[in-house]
Amino acid sequence: MVIAFTPVVLRQWLKLNADIRERIKAKLTMFAATGVGDVKRLKGRAGSRLRVGDWRVIFYTEGNTMVVAAVGHRREIYDCEDSMTVRYQKTARGEVAILPRKEYEALAAKAAEADEDAGTARLVARARKDVAEGAPLIPLDVVERIAAGEHPIRAVREWRDMTQMELSYRTNIGQGYISDLESGRRKGTVAALHTLAEALRVPLDTLLTE
Repeated sequence: MVIAFTPVVLRQWLKLNADIRERIKAKLTMFAATGVGDVKRLKGRAGSRLRVGDWRVIFYTEGNTMVVAAVGHRREIYDCEDSMTVRYQKTARGEVAILPRKEYEALAAKAAEADEDAGTARLVARARKDVAEGAPLIPLDVVERIAAGEHPIRAVREWRDMTQMELSYRTNIGQGYISDLESGRRKGTVAALHTLAEALRVPLDTLLTE
């Protein structure tokens, strides 16, 4: 199975430290190759989540492609709005809750799992909408090249199977200027980067290095 990231997930991936990326990548590639992993599939809805300790990879499949919709820590990845708040109150008879604490904690664990299910469904729906509206699916090897420090323009250009000369022809931007951007000798203006992004068919922020 091929692994592909949306542009939003590319930015999330780049924010992770290298050790976390390697841990997640190992589990992600193993699941894509073998179907083995700590994965929770939603019932009756598109989407799954791969658990790597406290980290989560939200994904769905389209044919032979595993589309990663979000990646991050379980406490930060979901935009949950209705999470349960637990409060205990001390009384003369001891600390009490509506239910005995052990039973309540079991219920809270189920509620947390339900919150993750709802968050997974939202993130998958958002990613599918972005892809339907034209967001590109960026292969994992391209994402890893950018994460390793290669300039995004070069990584994306080669993924799109373009030479610097061809990109120059399509954008009317000098080949030398493109070379300087890819080598880091120039930062590039927003206008130039926007033109290059359009030619490479990716969002502008995919080509930003900071």
